Amino acid sequence: MNNAIRLDKDKWFEFSNRQVGAIIQAPTGQGKTRLLTYLILSTAKLGADIYFIDGKRADLFTLRFAFAESVRDKHVASTPNQACRMLRELVEDMNKRYETYFSNANSQTGDNYYSYNLRPVFLFFDELIATMGEDKKLAKEIETFLLQIMLKGRQSGYFAILSSQRFSAEVLSTTIRENAGMRVALGRMSKDSYRMVLGDFYDELPAAEKGIGKGYIYLDGLGWSTPRAFQTPILDTSKIDVKNVLKRLLIEGANRFDKEN
Repeated sequence: MNNAIRLDKDKWFEFSNRQVGAIIQAPTGQGKTRLLTYLILSTAKLGADIYFIDGKRADLFTLRFAFAESVRDKHVASTPNQACRMLRELVEDMNKRYETYFSNANSQTGDNYYSYNLRPVFLFFDELIATMGEDKKLAKEIETFLLQIMLKGRQSGYFAILSSQRFSAEVLSTTIRENAGMRVALGRMSKDSYRMVLGDFYDELPAAEKGIGKGYIYLDGLGWSTPRAFQTPILDTSKIDVKNVLKRLLIEGANRFDKEN
């Protein structure tokens, strides 16, 4: 499946169909980085065009060296100003796709980015609360751009993966959460934290192991009445050079996508 990522033996992140975008929350050391890394490498393998925003200049920020120096600053941001610039450019490019492919006399009902052999574009935004909390004025602008991507991204091929150790209502609006087709909560959390990520399911959550890489997942469009127990794909980041693997996959994935399309 070129428009989906396998999560375990029976779960897929169908990003271009049922589950547009995602939110992931996990306390420190509970597997968020491992899941993000798996998703990043998986999207690169599919030939996606990838962008990072890392409000703490931590794990995602170190992956900037996987990009060629000439495009590094375009693909990786950390400060609120840099995040706003990147998001503004992504929204502008997304809108250009609509104008070019979906708003002319030749457009067909039901067409999407895949119909025109366009590369999917993935934004990985880690530590959202740190970035938006740094500048309250720019936080509103960041939220506006993220909303546009979450609401308009499916057809044009733009997808946002938002993650944090802890979300709050100030940085994660109900609209963004409800439009995230995949929601993941890893590790042990408070009642309010589960509600913030998963929605009003807290009293109905099934039994599940909670720990490193273990918790709950909700996938939209599958008829689930509640989230389900989930364990992240096994990826030991201590045994692989993620930066160099990503660098290779960015090149190989783009070449494969161009060849197949």
